[in-house]
Amino acid sequence: MPELNEVFGVSPNQVLSYIERDKIDKKFNSSLGTGNHIVVYGASKQGKTALVSRYLPYNENIVVRLTPNTNIYDIYSSILRQVGIEIEVSSETENSAATSATLGIKAKAKILFFGEGEANASGTLSSGDKQARSYQTIPFNLSVAQDVSELLHKVCFNKKIILENFHYLDEEKQRELSFDLRTFQETGILFVILGVWRKKDKLRIYCPDLTDRVDDVPVEPWGEEDFRKVIAKGSVELNISLSENIIVRFIENSFGSIGVLQELLRVYCSVADVNQTHLGDCRHLADDSCADSALDEKCNEYRETHQQALELLASGNVTHSKGKEKAPLHLPYYLVRVIAKKGYDGVFKGLSRADITEGIKAIHHRPVDVRPSDISNLLHNISGLQFKKKLNPPLVDYDQGKRQLFAIDSTFFYFLKNSDLGQFEEELPSPLE
Repeated sequence: MPELNEVFGVSPNQVLSYIERDKIDKKFNSSLGTGNHIVVYGASKQGKTALVSRYLPYNENIVVRLTPNTNIYDIYSSILRQVGIEIEVSSETENSAATSATLGIKAKAKILFFGEGEANASGTLSSGDKQARSYQTIPFNLSVAQDVSELLHKVCFNKKIILENFHYLDEEKQRELSFDLRTFQETGILFVILGVWRKKDKLRIYCPDLTDRVDDVPVEPWGEEDFRKVIAKGSVELNISLSENIIVRFIENSFGSIGVLQELLRVYCSVADVNQTHLGDCRHLADDSCADSALDEKCNEYRETHQQALELLASGNVTHSKGKEKAPLHLPYYLVRVIAKKGYDGVFKGLSRADITEGIKAIHHRPVDVRPSDISNLLHNISGLQFKKKLNPPLVDYDQGKRQLFAIDSTFFYFLKNSDLGQFEEELPSPLE
């Protein structure tokens, strides 16, 4: 008998209300056979993990969950350990002054020696194999993709490597890993990368040689028909039905986010005392007060989270104009104020660079000193600023091609629509005081 949390809500495990979307699921499934890396991207809580895990069970493949502190050699170490290769690091070379990338890490890999025709087709080393076969120690460089690839081939590796939260890496590490991905693709070691962003070809921007070596799979958009299918499937699992009024309210307040919809449904059912599959005849749910409670709970949760995030963003890097002799421009602060002034209607489809520039100059304490290059620095470095402020997942991302700023945290729209943004702007701490 399914529990509520197994049916609705945001969960690391696939919920029973998951639906297959012809365009998205078919594209991902077909990409598995192309011999290319796969990049699954979209706003946060939009079903990236659910999509990947449906066709690539996490317990049958290699999964590395990235954090802001993860280095490239940490990724490679994790992959090798998960296939049973023992690693002994002997020394670490000096760091490059130009980048944060480690130039080289000398190590020794202890693997089982396979004679001709004795390869382990599973791509991993079982305990039984370890007892029956002799070991081989191989020196290699833990920061070189070619060396890591050769080791994986020695154990006949044939799985996919899933990298969760690629956006947690800083830009330099993303760039470094993107270059390594070309080597891995050429040697038949394939990655599935999940990241929070909304623009296609992100990895190819870092490494143009990845053209025709990466398949991009966006998990958005979600349409009303998709949402209704999710509600219907979950309702069958719980033996309930929802009134049309409740369904419409929740879809309208999800703003295209499957994560928000799932959470509204979970909280609503919990408030209505549906915590597992209802026994007996199908139970009809139509209580507007329960819907009000669900909407209020998520609104309060998202409001607190995003207010703190925007305050951190507003306190961001100090920027100067026309030399160091003048006071800083505090452009991140003014950008946050522009977002608050534009609100949901202005941000939902993306905020253009022109609107941002015009909005900042309209309220800036020194508008004549705000140059186009200052706006460029602000927008081009917005991802790095959020990384430094530990805003993970990030709130916004700037698409240089479209010259637009997009919200990429799917719960952000809920905050914008259901908050008193005028009061928020008034209470936003000013760096000028």
